[in-house]
Amino acid sequence: MVYKFFVGSEESENFKLEILIDAADTFMRLRNTILDAAGYSKDQMDSFFICDEDWNNEKEITYMDMGTDSDEDIWLMEDTPLEELVEDEGQKLKFVFDYM
Repeated sequence: MVYKFFVGSEESENFKLEILIDAADTFMRLRNTILDAAGYSKDQMDSFFICDEDWNNEKEITYMDMGTDSDEDIWLMEDTPLEELVEDEGQKLKFVFDYM
């Protein structure tokens, strides 16, 4: 199965990107595709968030394990296929990068 993602930016109205990607590909591949298209460096910390209908964060998929003590599952981009967490057509994802 192939997923189609439409990517926009809150900071730039002109940034629009359409990505076709295999459901078995990882969040890391999606991340790299977005960063390559935007011309951003890949050496920053970033995360994806699975969001509800109101854009509230539900699950975080991180670039690397930060070793936090938590009972919550840790989802790593490199190890997590898209199809594992993207379940619904129209699923909302948030990509947060360059925390600094």
